[in-house]
Amino acid sequence: MTLNPTPLNQEQLLKDLDTLGYSNRMKQMALLARVHRDDEGYSALLISLLESGTAYEAHLALTGAQVAKDAQAVMFAMQHTKAGVRGRAARLLPELITDPEYAIESEITTMSHHCRRHLLQSIVNIGRENWAERLLPVVLTRWGAHEAAVLLSVCSEETVRKRLSDLGYAVHNWRKLTRRFPDLVAEYLENELQKATQREKGYVWWKLSSAVEKLSVTRPAIVIDCALKYGPKDEIHPVLRRQLGILIQANPEGVFEMVTREEARGYLLNHGVPAGILNKRKWFTAAQWTTLVTLLADQPLHVAKVLDTLAPASRQAMFDAAYPEAERRTRLFPTLLLDVLPHQLRDKEAARMLELREIRDDQYQTLEITTRRMIGHARAELEGSVQVSNADERALAYRRLIQSTILSRRGMDDTLHFLIRVKNDQDPVRFAVISELSNSPAHMFKEEHIEDLTVLIDSVVEARDTSYGTKNVTERLAFDLLREHALEPESRLFKFALRTFERMVMRDGQLVLFAKDWDSIPSHALQILFDEIYAFAMEANKRENDDVVLRMANAFGKAVERLPKLQHLLEQLVKTQKSPAQAVRHWLAPHKTRDERVRELLDRDPSFIAFYEVFNHLHLKRQEWLDPFISGKVIKGKHLSGKTIYLVPAYNGFYRWLPRQQKVLATLLERVALDAKRSFRERASAMRNLASMPDYASDQLEVLLQDKEVHVVEAALHALSLWEEPEKALPILLDNLEGDRARVAMYSIPRCARRVSPLLLTSILSELLDREKLKVTVRKEAIRLLGAYKTSESMSLLVREYEKPNTHKDVIIAIGHAARQCLDDERSWAMMSTMASSPQRDIARSLLNQQPGDLPVEARPRYLQWITEIAGHTDSTVAKEAFRAMTQWVNGNEDVIAACASRVLGDLQDSTRWEAALNTLIATCRDGQTNEQVIAVCRQLAETETTAGWNAGAERDLPHRQRLLALIDKLASLPRPARRILIPLYKGLIECLQSQDTMKPSVIKLQLAMTDWSDTDGAVASLNAVIPMVDGQPYLLDFAYHQIARAVNGSAGYWKPEGLLELVDRLNAQSQIASSYIGLSLLKIAGKALLWNEASADRLRAYRTHEHEMIRMVALDLWTVLE
Repeated sequence: MTLNPTPLNQEQLLKDLDTLGYSNRMKQMALLARVHRDDEGYSALLISLLESGTAYEAHLALTGAQVAKDAQAVMFAMQHTKAGVRGRAARLLPELITDPEYAIESEITTMSHHCRRHLLQSIVNIGRENWAERLLPVVLTRWGAHEAAVLLSVCSEETVRKRLSDLGYAVHNWRKLTRRFPDLVAEYLENELQKATQREKGYVWWKLSSAVEKLSVTRPAIVIDCALKYGPKDEIHPVLRRQLGILIQANPEGVFEMVTREEARGYLLNHGVPAGILNKRKWFTAAQWTTLVTLLADQPLHVAKVLDTLAPASRQAMFDAAYPEAERRTRLFPTLLLDVLPHQLRDKEAARMLELREIRDDQYQTLEITTRRMIGHARAELEGSVQVSNADERALAYRRLIQSTILSRRGMDDTLHFLIRVKNDQDPVRFAVISELSNSPAHMFKEEHIEDLTVLIDSVVEARDTSYGTKNVTERLAFDLLREHALEPESRLFKFALRTFERMVMRDGQLVLFAKDWDSIPSHALQILFDEIYAFAMEANKRENDDVVLRMANAFGKAVERLPKLQHLLEQLVKTQKSPAQAVRHWLAPHKTRDERVRELLDRDPSFIAFYEVFNHLHLKRQEWLDPFISGKVIKGKHLSGKTIYLVPAYNGFYRWLPRQQKVLATLLERVALDAKRSFRERASAMRNLASMPDYASDQLEVLLQDKEVHVVEAALHALSLWEEPEKALPILLDNLEGDRARVAMYSIPRCARRVSPLLLTSILSELLDREKLKVTVRKEAIRLLGAYKTSESMSLLVREYEKPNTHKDVIIAIGHAARQCLDDERSWAMMSTMASSPQRDIARSLLNQQPGDLPVEARPRYLQWITEIAGHTDSTVAKEAFRAMTQWVNGNEDVIAACASRVLGDLQDSTRWEAALNTLIATCRDGQTNEQVIAVCRQLAETETTAGWNAGAERDLPHRQRLLALIDKLASLPRPARRILIPLYKGLIECLQSQDTMKPSVIKLQLAMTDWSDTDGAVASLNAVIPMVDGQPYLLDFAYHQIARAVNGSAGYWKPEGLLELVDRLNAQSQIASSYIGLSLLKIAGKALLWNEASADRLRAYRTHEHEMIRMVALDLWTVLE
């Protein structure tokens, strides 16, 4: 590429660039800019290109201006008629304008929404701190915190420290801000977690997830400290879970504490050790792993996952720690756990389990456990199990034999010699055998096994009933052997794998395994493999059997690039009369040779343009080759008949095309769009493509607006919104707002609105809203645009619209949504305050879908006040929705919300809202900040006198008692971490209710809810408070029996069964019958956890000889083993 002797002549320059593709055109402009960087003539050339009015020449100018650092040209481009040019110019402003006196503050106010977003993002991308500092207050005032927060990441540290607390709620991507100011973001994270309620701490982690990702690398100690100090403590939050592999390297002790803390015990049992920790297992000590395995003992599948990750040498010690030998006499372990144990330990445990009745009486389980014994002990029985007539049972028996061999890591020679008997068996049996062998570690196969393996493979090849699945696993076995011995191409096992592939290809003419990881095979081994089947493929090509080579290409996938011989075969297919599309696609796949191969195809036959891969290369890389194929001339060849004009499938990316190319294709597309014989879909697609051309200019879209077909008119309206000149499209769309197509026209306007200047948009919307007869849908969308694309006049227009008489309720709702974008204006608060008190249910309800996290912190209490007012709405449905909405506003507003909920809960005249209020009250009290309000409402309900009308009445019955019992039930059913916090509340409620005999069941629930079953002394004290209430009262005694069982089972993982046995002994030592009865409930749970070992069984025997008949009967109905 050479420069023209007179490069600064616009006409000559365009003529020279006309023969180049898009990439080379831009490179030429950049080259000229470097040569003529300080040349005034070059600046004049750029201005001249911009004045031409075409997007093509304008983008050339902007490319030159960017390289030449020509700020004047970029500022001139901001006035261009094409929206795309203005947007690109806005992106270049921060990069090119260095004048400190440039009034960017006034310039940004005249930009469209589209240009403003490009400008702000560019400031962030290039790190223009001075502009960010200047624009931050302007953007915050005019367009709100969400746009201003974009600039925060490139402001100074002082500004970030000052503004972060106010703008943090609006930050969406924390990565760059955290990278620059990790300490400030870490401080913000800690403050947010500290202020959040227990329920909302999870939301804080989600909101700041991108910050946590960066802080885990730069400030891991702070992340771990926040997780341990603030929680949520009953789980490992998913955001933290993803970072554990990083955090463990910085602070393994902190991560260990996070995983093993008592509050998260249930989470650990349910989910096991996180994958990030298992992947970085070396950072935990053997003692720490032993502790983890011990904690997971009740979940042997999770134990198996941990042991499988650790070195085999350490597994036995950890297994013994989790399951002491004395305690596993009758324990059954899942086979997944047995499979990861050391050989001798696995054999020992399998032998023990085979002696248990549950295994001994079940033939299936007996064989499964026998499989886990060493092959020397299990072979005779497993080989004997093959002697069955059912093929499925026989296949399973063969699988077990192979599995036992693999687990034992020995005996493969005897096993393979035994397996050759399947050569005459049914295909399902052969499939099971080959499948299990393919799952074996490849290193287990030795050269002395080749003879037996050959018999098995030949049986698959020779059998007529061989299924696809059997062929698949056969190739997988060969592939594993090929990969294992890829560095030893002369080895017999490598040659055996090659022979297997060759035999499989010769059998079916294809490879059936498409999921191979060819990247794991060295190139020389891959070429040796293909050489084995190359001759077969060559013969197939000679017979014009295309399928063989195409299937090979599909099977090898991206590895085709590494196989020159396969590419040669594909080239032969491409040159045939048929030229299959798959062959063309695979032949053009290599990126390095694609350009010359596309040129070769087109030179041979222009009709190859009909292949998408060929056209797409021209469309993206070689626009200078497009002319013959978009000229409108008939293209005739092997792939196009020439009976009609071929229309290239271009849908976007027209900015790469020359204006004359766009014009030629536009002529063809217009013919399609105007052709009434075409389908609606074809015509709509043509119109969309026309509008996507940056330099398309024609009135044919307006002509199509008069078409009689509704689909065509609506497609034309949509296409107008895609124009590069939205100022011209808007009037046309506005003219169509009165008819039946108003909906489509109005929903097309936003695409134009975001790309026009604020002044023009405001004047258009003002004029539109002034129309007397305007569809409600159109008016709503216009109001929405006032909020979405906020200007200085937006609020005035909203007020004017709100004050109009007889305004439709949907319009008022739209005004409310728009007004929320203008909360810095007091008029918006006045309007929404009126809406909150509106008797119309839909208007009041529309204010309830606001999330507090999307509002400035200072605005949230004021907005919440409206929600509490709506909770008193005359429509009960709206009021209940208001209470449900309040649960999102609890953080920092507990007292206000609790007071509102308590009023409704205590208002017995209102029977419709109390359940919603109850749920809201529960949400406020979880952190223990509203204990007094909860106790007060309980006292009020408990002291309410029963009236005659509400005592077994036809419509209502004891409403105060029903509400009180529902409140107590919900409080007692809260998660364990919340119950730990609410112990003072439970004590206050017990004190309030214990004087009422009819509330004893509720008092029992509350007493059990605050019981810590891991603390024997505390549990005894708690049960001693319950026993006097139930002693001598059969109903309460049975109630307490089941409630205790429920409470203990609900706290599984937090107590030890040995501690429950001690608790049983201490209760049994008391004289009351209730003590023994309750102790029996605890014994049932402890015995099950201990697998009814001798200690628990002795206590059960003692209960069966108890002096009280009731205790004996219950104990006799409690069994250690089911018959």
